[in-house]
Amino acid sequence: MEMISQSPRLSRLNDGPAVTYVQRDVDVIKQQIEQTESSKRRGLIWALVLTLVVLAGSIAWWSTNYARYATNEADKQKLAQENAALRLRAEQTQQQLDAANAALAQHAQQQADVRAKLQRLLPDVLKGSAGPGEMATFAQMVHNEASGRLELDQKPPDKLFRNWKVSGGDAPGTYALVGGFVDGKWVVYSNLVARRSTG
Repeated sequence: MEMISQSPRLSRLNDGPAVTYVQRDVDVIKQQIEQTESSKRRGLIWALVLTLVVLAGSIAWWSTNYARYATNEADKQKLAQENAALRLRAEQTQQQLDAANAALAQHAQQQADVRAKLQRLLPDVLKGSAGPGEMATFAQMVHNEASGRLELDQKPPDKLFRNWKVSGGDAPGTYALVGGFVDGKWVVYSNLVARRSTG
């Protein structure tokens, strides 16, 4: 190790009084400079560490937000697909419902037409003035009633109660009319006793 002499040093500042430095003063100044530089390095290291922590936190925050965004987008797309499927199913169900309602309305109209025709035909049947074709149609209409019978306010003529052949229409065949007195009312029953082919 090299030894430094302790000889004093002189320095003049702007022709002012002379300042004398000894080795100890140089060592103190050197130590102060080293401490200052060390403090600066520590500050820079802490700033670097803090910057890295902030950077890592920012990356984690952005990663988390992106993951949430991607999840939300996936959920949004899934919900949109489910919504489209539900709308399609609702449209199909509405179409089926409309078709069923149309069929019910048509059936109800047909039943109303049959009921109106039956009511027009009934007075002639009860008086016995209806012809054989009308009597056969009457027998078929009574058979097509939901209960297969018709309640009357008066006793029908006896010639009504026999077999009647229907040759035309959707259900040609032979219908047997049977009458009775049930719970204070006259009732006419119609039974299909023979079905004939339309071909």
